[in-house]
Amino acid sequence: MGLLSACNISKHASNDTRFLYKNKIQIYESNIARFYDADLNSQIKQVPNKKIIGIYRLGLRFYLIGTKGKDNKFKQFLRYQIGETPVIVDSNYIEATCKAMNAFLKTQGFYYPEIRYQIKGPIQRSTVLFNVRMGKPYTIYKIERHIADPIIDSIVAANFDESFIRLGNPIQFQNLLNEQNRITDLLRNNGYFGFTKEAITFDFDTIRFGDFKAMLGINIQNPAHFKNNQTFKIDSIHVSIDPGKDSTDFHPHLPLTFKDFIYASNGYPLKPTVLKSTLLISPNSLFSQKKSNGTFQRLNDLQLFKTVNINVVPKYENADSARVNYNIRLVPASKYNFSIEPQLITTDQANLVSGATFRNYGLATVFTSNINNIFKGAEILQFRYRIALEAQRGPSIAEKPFFNSFESALNANLIFPKLLGFLTLDRAFENSINKTILSSSILFEQNVNWKRTVFSLGLNYQFSKKQLTFQVTPSEISFIRTDFANNELSEKSKNDPYLQSIFANNLITNSRVELLYNNQSIKKNNSYFFIRWDVLELAGIIPSAIYEAFQLPKSDSGYFQMFGVRFFNYAKTYADVRFNQFIDVNNKVVYRLALGCALPFWNSDEFVPFDKRFFNGGANSIRAFLPRSLGPGAYNVEDQLDRSGDMKIEANAEYRFNIFKRYFEGALFVDAGNIWRIKEDGRAEATFKLNEFYKQLAVGTGFGFRLNLDFLVFRIDWAVPVMDPRKVLNKRFVLPNYADPGMLWEASILNFGVGYPF
Repeated sequence: MGLLSACNISKHASNDTRFLYKNKIQIYESNIARFYDADLNSQIKQVPNKKIIGIYRLGLRFYLIGTKGKDNKFKQFLRYQIGETPVIVDSNYIEATCKAMNAFLKTQGFYYPEIRYQIKGPIQRSTVLFNVRMGKPYTIYKIERHIADPIIDSIVAANFDESFIRLGNPIQFQNLLNEQNRITDLLRNNGYFGFTKEAITFDFDTIRFGDFKAMLGINIQNPAHFKNNQTFKIDSIHVSIDPGKDSTDFHPHLPLTFKDFIYASNGYPLKPTVLKSTLLISPNSLFSQKKSNGTFQRLNDLQLFKTVNINVVPKYENADSARVNYNIRLVPASKYNFSIEPQLITTDQANLVSGATFRNYGLATVFTSNINNIFKGAEILQFRYRIALEAQRGPSIAEKPFFNSFESALNANLIFPKLLGFLTLDRAFENSINKTILSSSILFEQNVNWKRTVFSLGLNYQFSKKQLTFQVTPSEISFIRTDFANNELSEKSKNDPYLQSIFANNLITNSRVELLYNNQSIKKNNSYFFIRWDVLELAGIIPSAIYEAFQLPKSDSGYFQMFGVRFFNYAKTYADVRFNQFIDVNNKVVYRLALGCALPFWNSDEFVPFDKRFFNGGANSIRAFLPRSLGPGAYNVEDQLDRSGDMKIEANAEYRFNIFKRYFEGALFVDAGNIWRIKEDGRAEATFKLNEFYKQLAVGTGFGFRLNLDFLVFRIDWAVPVMDPRKVLNKRFVLPNYADPGMLWEASILNFGVGYPF
């Protein structure tokens, strides 16, 4: 029989030792329960032993094993290092939980909740059930402002549409805090430098209207000396560069006076125009906290200074006028930065001779060097060199030399802290991080299939604000030259359009728009979204327009060319959406949806370039299938080489749980998706069709283990197919086949990786 107790009586005492198996909250107001269930759960003070896979208490199991039989060091290790002490039901914690729930509900407007609890179930599996009757909340029926200063009152009234307090809403404490902060920010952005949120108070009248309707009063009284309610203007701005105690490179200089600020460089080679574009504040303008914060952010974003200090000093001249002085002190960072990053790498690979697919493993090293303030305008010249060796294995590939795949890549970026050519726009986006990047790169790659050289040049604009980064690439030019490294492959390509498209020299001139969103907070225990959307990539538009305008003829190859090389036309978009759902500190679920489409047209109406196509399978995709072993669609023939597509659909779900402390983790996952051709090419079931594509989805499932070292995650995943589109339609559900251990072994795929798959 359950034990029923009110939460305000003395603690329940029992001679029985009850093990806490579960906490459960029953909210009687079912229509609003979903809005408060998670918050009430967070008030619980005693939680059961940790579960993995949602049910199994591995830590508790190890502890119990360590208590059986004769004690020794190994059993002590099991109990205290791996195991977890059983959680015993403690009514002190239950009472504290009830009080915490009561206090929380009052912050939500429920002033008379009734919370009772029951301890149910057998001793070994006790459930603490919290029965919560929230009652009726007080709602805001009328809002009155009691603001002594008429000017402040007019500012608050003019911006009341942005208020967190709304008629008909419950009186929620968090909304009052948000409103207090909003009004404070509003006034400080309108010149009220001395105003603090403590000047704002609220009062309630819950009697006048009855029926749980309340009048809410917003109060701002004048302080005794009235100085805090003065508006402040900016008098002067002093910017000085402090070389720091250990520096001998700088020497004192007389300050230079400009229209908007006074600049003491002390020998540091930074042009005053950089500060002019960075400072969002100016003399004789009203003080604004928003512009002060924006100035601080922009100075930090220059990446030139290891310390940025902004000190605002008030000057009270008389009762009617008040001003502030800005003293900005900057301590430069080192001009040169250099780093070396060794890497263990894995990549997906296809043997184009045999058609076999597999993973390569190897070593790489990345050398990065930055030169700050290279042209005295806060520019950063960045070099990145990567060299990699991989062991490529598979049928018909010799085992010597061991490392038979080589890559060398050099990137150079010149980063400007502004939008070149759009300085007015740069100034308008005062609360974002704006950059212009001129980039160039050269890559050389050689493996058992090909030798490839890639040259590229690009111009990129970036806008970053809080959780959002927006990128525009007006122009990028890439030249790709590929040669055969295999005679058999060279002969095979003469009758294979797919291989011909891979090994053709390509000229790609494109423009892109990209968006990146991440609302992950500093707090780790939160759910969050990550979205990467390549909104649109257009290639070949400018050369196509030139050929159309001047009616230029095609080359002997039957295509239009630029600089003697065929150029590509295509439009591409790709979105990768991920949701990390936090369950508790030991369990979370990650969902991912990836959609992509690339449409070739005009001068390349059959294929998009090889590097721009979609592929599936492998350690970071559908893990039950080898890399590049799926598609397009359900098309599958012997010795098939082309496993690329113009359209991609992929969905993943992975349940991640902690096994041992925070280092050893487990995962259960399911992956689904495929790639398709957009245009008919004569291959059966290779083209995307709305009424058939779902029959051609590959589905796989499995489990994995991770070693999480914080700075590095090592991963191993075991997976098997559930639906295999490479088989005929009525045999694609392959899960029943695994009743035969031999079939299960043959179908198993083992993936090794570094980092999480998504």
